Amino acid sequence: MNAPHEGTAALPADTPASAAFLGGGPGARALADRLGLLAEAGRLDNIADLLSLASDLVDLLDQSMVEKLALLSEQATSAAWIAANTLRDAHARTLREERPPSLTGLIGLLRDEDTRRGMAVALRALQTLGRQMKAQRQDYADAS
Repeated sequence: MNAPHEGTAALPADTPASAAFLGGGPGARALADRLGLLAEAGRLDNIADLLSLASDLVDLLDQSMVEKLALLSEQATSAAWIAANTLRDAHARTLREERPPSLTGLIGLLRDEDTRRGMAVALRALQTLGRQMKAQRQDYADAS
């Protein structure tokens, strides 16, 4: 029953059983040796865990999740692009000035509508950051 099939050559005696299962060629023997080393070191468990994680991700990534991730990626890219362009423009304008603006010159910038709008965004961002820090401080106080 376990005799070799017709047309298959007998494998050398030193061929591991896993290499025989894989066909017994030099590539199969090399693969079997590597798998044996991974098994001895306990690394095959890590590979199995990684494959399980990849399988779970495939199950989780339905069409709506992919669309949400794509939108999030697009929003993050847009925000980074706007921030980089804003800083580049402000830097270039500042470099063109021969001397830094005086205190009255800085206050004069407040007359500009765009400056006030930008300051409102910055202040609201700081307000939100402060609100989050307040919540975190409360969480730390509750934990102790």
